[in-house]
Amino acid sequence: MLSASTTGNRQLVYQIIGFDRLNFVDDVANAVPQDDQCRITGLSFVVNGVRVDGQLTVWVQDDNQLARIYRQLSAIQGLVSVRQSD
Repeated sequence: MLSASTTGNRQLVYQIIGFDRLNFVDDVANAVPQDDQCRITGLSFVVNGVRVDGQLTVWVQDDNQLARIYRQLSAIQGLVSVRQSD
């Protein structure tokens, strides 16, 4: 799980796997609040008709946003896994 702290500005990459369905990628993008504390800086997905493999890069001003983003991503219908990349 993610730990909450307040370390300042940084970029984080999530690896996402899910089942292909209409609006899956939209749901991933909408899970990240677009405000002055966090924003999407990269979004890339490969779809084969059954499986979706993707990478979501976010910039956060405050690490407390990470737990919120993780919860939102985890709640997406059809999501198989979400993890932070090193």
